[in-house]
Amino acid sequence: MQKSIEELEQENARLVSILCSLFPDKSGSYFICGSNGNVDGMGLPERLFICPTYGLDGFAVYQKVSEYTGPGW
Repeated sequence: MQKSIEELEQENARLVSILCSLFPDKSGSYFICGSNGNVDGMGLPERLFICPTYGLDGFAVYQKVSEYTGPGW
């Protein structure tokens, strides 16, 4: 029973995070406001622009430092 509760709490936290990023104007969460640079084969740009909260007029630039990696199955 305790394991089920912990799994539900983890899933709830994941869903809250998704909803916050979907509605930054209501949640105050950061969000991607743009991108720049070449796009790789997975569709990922070299740089992302992140706005810390809705309504601000600035952003931080995050740069990709490695290629996409996934399980090698």
